Amino acid sequence: MDHLNRNTFFLSAILWFLPKFTVYMNTVVLKVGMSCEGCVGAVKRVLSKMEGVEEFNVDIKEQKVTVKGNVQPEAVLQTVSRTGKKTQFWEDEAPKTAEAEAAEAKAPEVAAAP
Repeated sequence: MDHLNRNTFFLSAILWFLPKFTVYMNTVVLKVGMSCEGCVGAVKRVLSKMEGVEEFNVDIKEQKVTVKGNVQPEAVLQTVSRTGKKTQFWEDEAPKTAEAEAAEAKAPEVAAAP
């Protein structure tokens, strides 16, 4: 029994500290004025050097840049703006944090009354 209490204590101690060190993934979607592969290369260059960026996708056809990582939306916007390209948040999507995405996934669906 003493063995179980000791394990429970250590597990609860670990779980208490864990949230302090959790890294949250944000998804940032930008509209970026890109007209050529040089523009795409410039955007990729600055994002690949940005701290916290885990992955990104640059779509020249849609003028859309999607960035995922432990990043602040405003910082991503400013970083991409340094390329000289017109940059703004994508109209349809506000910047999402991992917490907001998790809340959306857990939100119960409400059925309409008959």
